[in-house]
Amino acid sequence: MFDSMRVTSQIVPKNRPSIKRKTEEETSKQAEQTESENGGTNLAQSKGLQYVQDLQDGKKPRRPVASGANYAAYNTQVNTNIQRPVSTNVQQSDVSQSQAAAPVEQSQKTGLISPKINIAQVIGDFKNTAHAIGTPEDIFEEVDMYLSLVEKQTKKDNANVKTVQTNLRNAAGLLDQYISATLNKDSKVVENWVEAIFLQQVDYKYNTEDINEAFLVQMPDDKKKTDNSNAQTEQTEPIKSQEPVKPKMDAILKNLFAQARNVHKKGNDDLAISTYKKAIERSKEVNDVDSHSKISFEIGKIYDNKDDLAAALENYNESATIATDDNVKVKAHYAMAQIYDDVNQFKPAIEHYMAAISFAGETNNFKAQIKSLTKIGNIYADKYDKEAFNVYDDAKVVADESKDLKNKGYVSSTIATAYDKFNKPIEALKYYSDAVKNYTQAGVDEKVAINYKKAGQLMIDYQKGDKGRVLIQKAIAYAKRANNENLVKELNQELAAA
Repeated sequence: MFDSMRVTSQIVPKNRPSIKRKTEEETSKQAEQTESENGGTNLAQSKGLQYVQDLQDGKKPRRPVASGANYAAYNTQVNTNIQRPVSTNVQQSDVSQSQAAAPVEQSQKTGLISPKINIAQVIGDFKNTAHAIGTPEDIFEEVDMYLSLVEKQTKKDNANVKTVQTNLRNAAGLLDQYISATLNKDSKVVENWVEAIFLQQVDYKYNTEDINEAFLVQMPDDKKKTDNSNAQTEQTEPIKSQEPVKPKMDAILKNLFAQARNVHKKGNDDLAISTYKKAIERSKEVNDVDSHSKISFEIGKIYDNKDDLAAALENYNESATIATDDNVKVKAHYAMAQIYDDVNQFKPAIEHYMAAISFAGETNNFKAQIKSLTKIGNIYADKYDKEAFNVYDDAKVVADESKDLKNKGYVSSTIATAYDKFNKPIEALKYYSDAVKNYTQAGVDEKVAINYKKAGQLMIDYQKGDKGRVLIQKAIAYAKRANNENLVKELNQELAAA
């Protein structure tokens, strides 16, 4: 889109230092809050920060690792090269990894039992096993919760293998705890069965029609129900996972929550906080953890707006820790990341952005993943670390996967700004062009105007005034379409000064 307006990297920008200072929209807020990473402040000693002190050990933050539902491709090769068939006829006593990997008997047809097993069969075996051993309802509900997450994940186009394995291990641990308590003897029978399964060629694409009879778990005979033949028969029939029913909010709790929100809207922060705290006490009385986590987040926002960062972090952290809803975890971790980012504590900021990315992946929240990745990229860019562009590439992958033109435009615009910081005008113009293209197709006129403006300013800075003015004029046209009078006025002033 800007092909006729190329500039060369050798041109020295007019009235422009070779290295630019950070110029983001949060600058004014950071100016009030910034502290040195190594400086000792009350914030660094607050209760809300104690749990991340181990992150501040001087190590350079690692490049973001693929995680969440939209990084599944990163993990799909984990088990594909393992060919060893293993025995899954696990006994009650502890089984070592080497024992679990022992060869299985030959089949009549092929000479070897196929090492391939579909994840749907694993889930079915798991549920049948839980029923067969007489698992109490409360424990089974917890196990089923993890298995439902596995089923949901593996019904996606690209399942996240790491997430699937983690949830299966969690479910196995719960069953083994029950078995150990029943027998009064330590048991890892289910955990060992799961680990043996992971050594096989697991097909993580959910398919109830794909059954391998060699991988039917056998449980100890000492359980309340030991008819494993029934479990083997039942496993061929898919068991529909039941979505957990969310309990209705207690009437008193709901009333307190509504009162607090109304008081907050009227500007009485102190009364809002005290009312929210009463709501938390009520949530504890009725054992409503979901509401508790959401209320803690609301309290955190109030403290955040008041710039009481220690209190904000403490409440955000409580929200993230106890939340059962991944969306709440995403918001809480992102909020904590922004606070650390604002005060230049980059290590915990990156850790919390990464946590937000991980939980956002579980809910296919592309926007949260993209915003967190670009924020991490900006942290590196502000330090003039080229690692920024590796992170931006990750953000671009997620934006492409989202197929959302606004997401694509946002990432392209952010990358363009970073290249501008690194004094690479050709690359910057390319990404501004991409941003304009995507925002134009999405019909977001104001964003089109802003990116034309930035591209025009870049041209003017690099002594390409005529071409820069053309871009500013295009920006004015789109600002008028967006009915943004302030932006139109600002652009006209820029045009006059160019």
